[in-house]
Amino acid sequence: MGLFKLAAAAVVSTVAATAAVADTGLMTKYDDIKWIDIEGTPLSLSILWGNRDTGPYAMYLRLPGGYEGVEHAHTYEYEGITIQGEWQHSFAGETKVLPVGSRVTQPGNAFHSDACVSEEDCILFIFQDGKGDAIFHDH
Repeated sequence: MGLFKLAAAAVVSTVAATAAVADTGLMTKYDDIKWIDIEGTPLSLSILWGNRDTGPYAMYLRLPGGYEGVEHAHTYEYEGITIQGEWQHSFAGETKVLPVGSRVTQPGNAFHSDACVSEEDCILFIFQDGKGDAIFHDH
C-alpha cells in the first residue's frame, strides 16, 4: 500500500496544480479517497477532476484482485497508469501484464479487455479528453 500512497500523493499534487482548485490547493489522504461503485460491476472509481459525463476528466479506477473483465471499448482514447497491483491489458491480439508505473494508451472505439492478475486490488490512474463510457459487443 505504501507505493500506492506515494503515487497517489504525486498525482494529487499534479491535479492541484492543474485543476480548478489550483488557487486554493487540495490535499487528500489515501484513506479519505471517496470511491463510487460502478453499478452492476465489482469496480469502483474516484473522480480526481473534470466531468466523466462530458470529459475531460481523470479518475482512479479500482479493480478487485483476481478480476477479469469482458471485452469492451470506449468512445474516446484513454491514458492509463498502474498505481497499484498488476493490471493485465489485452488489445489487438497482444496481452501484457503491467506492474506499477506501466502505461497504456488505448485508442477510442477499439475493443480490449482488462484484468487484475494480482491478489491485491489494482488501482489505475485514467485520463480521457472525452466522456467516460463503455461499449460492449452485441450478443
